[in-house]
Amino acid sequence: MKINRRQFTSMAGLSAAGLILPWTTQAGAKTNDKTSLMGRPVAAPDPGKNWHPLAAKRPHKDIMGRIQGIMKREGYGAFILMLGENVCYATGYFSKFAYTPSLPIGAQTIAVIPADGDAHICVSSYEADDARRQVVDDVKVEAMPGFVFIDDGTEESRAEKDPRLDPLVTIKSAVEIAKDVAGNGKIGTELGMLSWAFKDVMDKELGADRLSDCTDLMYESRLIKFPWEIDMLRLSAQHAERWMTRVAQELKPGMNAMVFDKICQEAAWAEDTENSMSLLGYQTAIGPYWGIGLAPRNYVIQEGDVCRIDGGSTHLGYISDISRTWAVGGSEGKPDQKHVETYNALYAGMKKGLDMLAPGVVMGDFYEAVRAEVEKSPIFPNYARGHVGHSISVKPQAEDSLTISRGQKAKFEPGMVVCVEFSYMAAQGAYAPGGYNVEDTFAITEDGYDRFTMANDHLIWNV
Repeated sequence: MKINRRQFTSMAGLSAAGLILPWTTQAGAKTNDKTSLMGRPVAAPDPGKNWHPLAAKRPHKDIMGRIQGIMKREGYGAFILMLGENVCYATGYFSKFAYTPSLPIGAQTIAVIPADGDAHICVSSYEADDARRQVVDDVKVEAMPGFVFIDDGTEESRAEKDPRLDPLVTIKSAVEIAKDVAGNGKIGTELGMLSWAFKDVMDKELGADRLSDCTDLMYESRLIKFPWEIDMLRLSAQHAERWMTRVAQELKPGMNAMVFDKICQEAAWAEDTENSMSLLGYQTAIGPYWGIGLAPRNYVIQEGDVCRIDGGSTHLGYISDISRTWAVGGSEGKPDQKHVETYNALYAGMKKGLDMLAPGVVMGDFYEAVRAEVEKSPIFPNYARGHVGHSISVKPQAEDSLTISRGQKAKFEPGMVVCVEFSYMAAQGAYAPGGYNVEDTFAITEDGYDRFTMANDHLIWNV
């Protein structure tokens, strides 16, 4: 199905409003007659349960079946999962504490997944109410002591608490559950992420020879998406596209660059049509500034400045990661021709990628072909980019495994959701200093791809 940018934007907007189905916007694939979960009406969840109507459709049994199938195949009796993305994927619980970088991994939230039976989740008492509402009844919630005074009307809840909380209480509780459910099987965890204190508890209680790293197995479990996950990732990506478009409309020459972040924040919340966003994460670049912190506070935006937003938001745990780069002022901004040439060279890589993206294509071959296309420009005699895309799911860093990179032997498969990107940070001394990226999100289908978003094909983006 060939559509132009204007048609795509109109269809995506109607899709977000529930007026057409996202499946009808597929590019490079036959129309799929599945009814999308984004359509109206959406059945309400059971009283007192899921925090959002869309979460009620999460295929928990299918996800558990996949994880437990991998566990049995590899001889595991239990997984003790501490990374926020693995907790979220396995149980459906999106823990803000688990996604907070400043908190040690597993300090507040740990999931225990047996090879047979129901999942368990150990959370602080402060998170217990959220956890019980977000998960299905098949997930057992274990509340750990915390500093917050939670009064449930009982004498026990109102009793004085020891101010010296055990910082290892969550891992100790998870280990006890794992010992009960694992039988004689191995116990897996994300070994590379453990603190020494947590590792010490697990070695003493479970035996170091019984522990094994399950990080790659969890990557495997998340790689091929269920239809509900594809819908969540589409919702998240199209939300990011709407709010980035809104920012491009509102950012004008003469503004102090400090308003950039404010406009991003306001636009993201305003465009959250499903009221499903919980986190917002993005990087910006404006004019000669291409760092990843806040927009500069001492710079007045000029006509023709190159502007970039990269990132997105989180919806029910599912992340978006797209990028938009444009010249402030549109065609009136009169961007420097060097900037236009730089963007065109990067976009040529995306065009080549669109011609190649399909199931069965080796990711390493895709990388070499699109990189060679970018390097046809004299601006990029060596486009030294480590990868040109990645899988995406519930990982807070957005860039999930696998990456589309040199030597990657994996093939694109139906059910994968990937971001294809051509990022370039041009510091002073480069041909056209500034921050650039062309990035969109795609679901791989049986005979092509479902394109969630459509980047502007020129630096002059008349939104």
